[in-house]
Amino acid sequence: MPSFKETYEAIKADIKNGEKNFNVECKMLDDGMQIECSMDTKPFKLLIDAPGGLDGTNEGPSPLLVILSSIGGCIIAVTRFWAKIMDIKIESMTVNSRGHINLGAIFGIDDNLLAGYDKLEPVVRIKADASEEKVNELMEKVFSHCPIITNMNGASPIKPKVQIRT
Repeated sequence: MPSFKETYEAIKADIKNGEKNFNVECKMLDDGMQIECSMDTKPFKLLIDAPGGLDGTNEGPSPLLVILSSIGGCIIAVTRFWAKIMDIKIESMTVNSRGHINLGAIFGIDDNLLAGYDKLEPVVRIKADASEEKVNELMEKVFSHCPIITNMNGASPIKPKVQIRT
């Protein structure tokens, strides 16, 4: 497995070295609202569920909590990448991802509401061995290069396809 520096240098030498495809299969399980997600990069499995009040078993996070986790996780990962690129040592970092939603939109009770988060506010707390100016520059790079932020801001169209099984 190549190091970060080797990967970075290979992509700098030829941008095509950075192209990747990822696949996740999500399968409905019989218990409550449980969904098993299998990732192809390794035998990673994630159990997604819902709380009891939404017919779930509360054995795993809801898809909405997974979104918030993805935002925080991606910000931290991309910060680590950019810290290496900018030669900054991160001493500690947390991201508290907050989201506001009205479930009435999902249930079709009010179609004027957004059927998803109407507000997403990740709060980053970071301590680094760099000046405030340098950390702000780092975070500007992170926020403009974070794939989850990019995708959540609508840069990638989602084009669902339905295949009906008989």
